[in-house]
Amino acid sequence: MQSKAIRAFVLLLIALSSVPLAGSEIQLGFEQGIEGQQPANWFVPTQGWRAELTKEDAATGEVALKLLQSDTADVPFGNVMRRISAMAYGGMRVTLTAKIKVVGAGRGQMWFRVDRKGGQAGAFDNMNDRPIIEGDWQVARIEQNVDTDAEFINIGFMSTGGSATLYIDDVRLSATGEAVAAQQASPPRPFTPRGVENLVAAAKLMSYVRFFHPSDQAVGVSSWEHFTVDLIERCESAKNAEQLTIILEKSFEKIAPTVEIWAGTPEQAPPFLPAPDHTHLKRWKHFGAGSIAVMTSHSIYRSNAEKFETNKVDGEFEPLFVIKKLGGGVCCRIPIAVYADKHGTLPYAKEAHKWSSRKDLPRLTALNRSTRLAGIALAWGVFQHFYPYFDVVQTDWEAALPVALARAATDADEQTYHLTLNELVAKLHDGHGRVNRVNARPTSFLPVALTWAGKELVVAGKDKSIPEKVSIGDVMVSIDGKPIEACVDEQGRYISAATKGWKRYRICQELVMNYPTGSTVRFVFRKPAGEQYSIALDRVSQFPKDEVNTTRPGNGAELTEGIVYFDLDRAETAELEELLPKLVEAQGIIFDLRGYPGSAAYQLMEHLIDSPAQSARWIVPIVRYPDRERIEWHKAERWNLSPKKPRLKTKIAFLTDGRAISYAESIMGIVEHYKMGEIVGTTTAGTNGNVNPFMLPGGYMVFWTGMKVLKHDGRQHHGTGIQPTVPVEPTAKGIAERRDEVLEKALAVLMETIKNN
Repeated sequence: MQSKAIRAFVLLLIALSSVPLAGSEIQLGFEQGIEGQQPANWFVPTQGWRAELTKEDAATGEVALKLLQSDTADVPFGNVMRRISAMAYGGMRVTLTAKIKVVGAGRGQMWFRVDRKGGQAGAFDNMNDRPIIEGDWQVARIEQNVDTDAEFINIGFMSTGGSATLYIDDVRLSATGEAVAAQQASPPRPFTPRGVENLVAAAKLMSYVRFFHPSDQAVGVSSWEHFTVDLIERCESAKNAEQLTIILEKSFEKIAPTVEIWAGTPEQAPPFLPAPDHTHLKRWKHFGAGSIAVMTSHSIYRSNAEKFETNKVDGEFEPLFVIKKLGGGVCCRIPIAVYADKHGTLPYAKEAHKWSSRKDLPRLTALNRSTRLAGIALAWGVFQHFYPYFDVVQTDWEAALPVALARAATDADEQTYHLTLNELVAKLHDGHGRVNRVNARPTSFLPVALTWAGKELVVAGKDKSIPEKVSIGDVMVSIDGKPIEACVDEQGRYISAATKGWKRYRICQELVMNYPTGSTVRFVFRKPAGEQYSIALDRVSQFPKDEVNTTRPGNGAELTEGIVYFDLDRAETAELEELLPKLVEAQGIIFDLRGYPGSAAYQLMEHLIDSPAQSARWIVPIVRYPDRERIEWHKAERWNLSPKKPRLKTKIAFLTDGRAISYAESIMGIVEHYKMGEIVGTTTAGTNGNVNPFMLPGGYMVFWTGMKVLKHDGRQHHGTGIQPTVPVEPTAKGIAERRDEVLEKALAVLMETIKNN
């Protein structure tokens, strides 16, 4: 009673001070102020950007806020924000909404951050998993619990991934009630041998029902994340197969009423009793893993539970069910086609099950052991049934499940669990594969950028605070006393890559990232002449610039008489069109694809062909059966290129390396197949195809390749990539001398070709 009285008194004080209560709303619109000026209480913390009120376009009323890049700036990240007292919102659930319109290349993201007492981090969401892309006005929404000791709420809007202009309007912040309960954090605890067997069986059954049992009850599960957490907590303690069978039956009876589970072998399955004659069946058809995709306007993946007449079943469809061994001495029979009538699938649901609504479900946190285990189970099941490259990568995916579960059970915190997830995804050998913590807060970085020279990691750039003693080209020997070889091996465990080149590129990135703020690190470097030295350096707040790999000649630069350079990395069509007259007149051209090209790369291909051409083969798995059995392949539409004038008929060399992935490899595949010029450098990433991201409980987004790409002639591309016709790698000596040895080699090749012709 005392706590209720105190609560009432606090609410009374808040009301008397005119501070918003639960259910109330404050509008942060932009109708007040002078057009063309920055609105009061808002500020822009990023250089090169400005925010101003505008009547050009408004979603509500007459005035909106416009966030745009300054005319002379080239900073691909803009941010406008304001700070609000959190006095009224401690312990409350709040909703922040706004309308956003994105104009130009890039993404719009609304963000929300709570600052707690003592500088502690509070609730955070920056819509990294659901950005807004170019188009008409769209609604952005964030719901968060405000920490009880919150001091300030910070809200803002970002333009990321390009230079898009944002229009922002109708910003509202409302308290919608008391904070939604989150899971309790739970201490790490290892498995018993029986415990891990139980969870392997539970994970497999969950994925079978989730993706292949089309009952209305299973299709209606609103949160497989919460269901799986509950399943994990029920099953782990089962003492034997018989007890596990009873728990699984109880867990699935409301969402999969016709699934049969028994202790024993597949041969001991109970007799199958088909339902009385009905006119319709229902089954799943997955076009890729569409049911889990974070849908965007560019997503090609979709899933449908299709209903059709029993006398119109296509010839490819045979079994009504599959029998599977789950592990732990338990098997199951999963109906993958269920009988249905006009009222729904049979048997009808007698009542709504507890998983049919997300209302009142707790907020899941990776500090809870069961949530971590559920995340492993959910991720493993997606890849088990839908990953298209298990036929060409060398990995024992069956064995990966108990290993990952065991590690997640003993992970100490969200960061170590993040490593466990990345280690699991690394076993896919998929260059697109990685796991991001959606709402992870910024950390600090090593003050040096790194690049590879043969087998050595060398300094490719350094923060302005670093003394002159550290030079470009110095070889990294150790970090905080750990030999660099051990650092590389450890980091490599968590990187998913199909080729050596992509893995080495990612290692250079990851070794520099994710360090505690305000700390120092001791390095040992070696000069090219052999002298070693030790130095302690402060970590920095920004990723250090790579001076070696980002400093290149300007587009249109004449490297020697008659030979012109053009960097396709992020280059757009307008830049190519402007230089086409000069390229036509050149005796030779070097096109640089060491990175991720812009639209100019596609347009260039049409200036290099005399007859219609196509991209490589893109095929999407059509999945109706579990464990990748009887997969069909849909031939997706390819690029169809048409010749364009002017035709570039000069001698050409293309530079590439392990950084070239996905779209870059689509371009390089065309170059390779149609023999458009010499390919100078090293092998590309060997990973292509549309990504299919999905979310895991606790705020982790998983990226992976959801379709298969084959070379033009049908040969394997994944893990093979595009091979150079002229192999060359940078050396430590060349880097120290600030020489681009790959570019030098391409220039020499072109000069020799021109001389001999």
